[in-house]
Order: sequence, then structure tokens, then C-alpha cells
Amino acid sequence: MNAALRIGFLLAATAAISVAADSGSAKLRYRLFPRDLIRLSVQGEPDMSVDRRLDGLGEISVPLLGQIKVVGLTVSEMQALIAKRYVDEEIYKRPEVVASVVEYSPREVSVLGQVGKQGKQSFPPEAAGISIVDAITSAGGFTRIGKSDGVRVTRKDERGDEKTIVVNVEKMIDGKGVVFEPFTLQPGDVVFVPERVF
Repeated sequence: MNAALRIGFLLAATAAISVAADSGSAKLRYRLFPRDLIRLSVQGEPDMSVDRRLDGLGEISVPLLGQIKVVGLTVSEMQALIAKRYVDEEIYKRPEVVASVVEYSPREVSVLGQVGKQGKQSFPPEAAGISIVDAITSAGGFTRIGKSDGVRVTRKDERGDEKTIVVNVEKMIDGKGVVFEPFTLQPGDVVFVPERVF
């Protein structure tokens, strides 16, 4: 095998390991979201194995405990919280709670206006957010009359109040001069690319 081919194989293997590591760390960092489907069990207690979906408020129905709010927690934080509740309620002395996400809730943003293909863009399964550049790229990029330096993002807060943020996506893409932090979209955001005024 020649040297160039060996280097190619090494680069491919390194990339595969890096992707696998990123995927594993994404699972560890993933924060639970309403409508996620969770598999819960207690080691040594076969009757306690259930699949339950987080409701719209981010609560899950846990056997013998009832509703517990777990939205925003990682899976390991949820396991620790449920185990603590079992101990506090004197149901188990040292429970080993095991949980996993069976099905991720769909997370989407709407990309409208001067892009190649208007519509909803889905997040990767374990992602809590997606960069605005990735969302616009997935929507076919800007049209030739799209105002890339004045993209409007409409977002609802916890109370349902809307706010609009204007994002200069052009600066994020061109990479010249100042380094801009990527702007991360959240589920439910509406991205609107207005028409450039000539």
C-alpha cells in the first residue's frame, strides 16, 4: 500500500472516530425536551420498566412517584433525580435507575422569505439547536435578492411573548475580519430572509 493511500485510510479512520466521539458526547450533553419518549427502569425490578413520553410541560409519569418535571435535564441528571425521589419517598433504599431516550421529539424551525426552498428544517436527532447558517443552507441558501445581512429571527419566550432578533448572517459566512459567534436557533424559531433593496 503506498503512502498516500495509507494517509487516506488514517484520515478516514480518524474522522470516523471523531464523529463517533462527537455523537457520544452529544448524547451525554443532550437536554430532555417535551414529547421525548423515555425508557425507564429500576435494576432488579422487572415490573418497573416502562416507556413514557414527556408531556407538553416537560413532565414524565414515573411509576410509584407520579409526575416529575425533567425538561432541560440530561439523562443522567434525570436518573439521579428519580433515584433520589425513590429514596426520599422511602420506596427503595439504593435504587439504580436506568433511563434512555427511545425517540427524540421532532424539533424544527421555519425558514421563509428569500431562500431556495421555504419550509421547515429539522434538527439532527440529538441536537437542542441548529446554527442559522446550517438552517439557511439546508433551505437552499439565499436567493440572489436575499438580504443576508438582515435576517430576522422570531422567537417565543416561556410566556409566549414574541421577540425579533436581526442577525447578520453574511458576516458569519464570509469569515473576514472579526470572528462572529454562530447564532443558534431554537425549536419553533421562524427565520425570515427579507428582500434586498437595490
